[in-house]
Amino acid sequence: MSTLLRVGRNTSGRDLVVGDVHGHLSQLRRQLDTLDFDPAADRLFFVGDIVDRGPDGEALLAMVDQRTCFSVLGNHEAMMIAGYEDASAAELHRANGGDWFYRLPEARRRQCVTVARRWPWAIEVETGNGCTGLVHANVPDSNWNEVVRLLQAMDRRWRDGAPLTEHGVAFAAQRILWNRSLILRFYSEVLESGDNRQRLEDHLASGDGGREWVAPGPAELLAPFWITGIDAVCMGHTYVPTAIRVGKCHFLDSYRGEPGEALSLLCINR
Repeated sequence: MSTLLRVGRNTSGRDLVVGDVHGHLSQLRRQLDTLDFDPAADRLFFVGDIVDRGPDGEALLAMVDQRTCFSVLGNHEAMMIAGYEDASAAELHRANGGDWFYRLPEARRRQCVTVARRWPWAIEVETGNGCTGLVHANVPDSNWNEVVRLLQAMDRRWRDGAPLTEHGVAFAAQRILWNRSLILRFYSEVLESGDNRQRLEDHLASGDGGREWVAPGPAELLAPFWITGIDAVCMGHTYVPTAIRVGKCHFLDSYRGEPGEALSLLCINR
């Protein structure tokens, strides 16, 4: 499968995007049940990092068929792949919640890596009201076309089995799977602008924390979040206390397994 996957419109149900699940399958199931998720009509999209920390990473990997349940590659799946293919990289994965993987028999570890290696690094979904992009961590230069360019440059080598340390692959991974430029800009600039921090705290205190909070601000402040080349982008990778929209960016990594927290689930084709 290509590192960029284009998915057509769902004409029979909803398309839901969920933030980083990190092995918490029971939490995901509870929330999907609350939303009356219908697997015969609805589709589920992960923004990566479905493994590590929680107990059900292997089961979540098995869920992803890239037909009704989709995922982009996250940095945790990348660490899993690297730790399997290069023993010197395993310690980084173990230190970030990956111990479960190294306790599996060899055949099951190989299967997990085989599955994740086939995943796209970015997905474009036609929603009926534009195109929504999914990527794990960041959109370089606030331009979706740069995501496409980076993936096209390394796609063949990755599909032929190049390691994550290969120059072109590593460069794309750093910019798409690891970089935090946009979300750090939100925290350091947008959240500190005017009374935005208090607005967010009021939103959380209102009991409406399950609804996406839309960050206000002057045009020049929000300009980096108005991604060019796409109508909307969903990302994970960095914790936010609730789903947050800034410009065209939806930040969805809101669950760490703590009491009172919930996964962010966003319907992109209302």
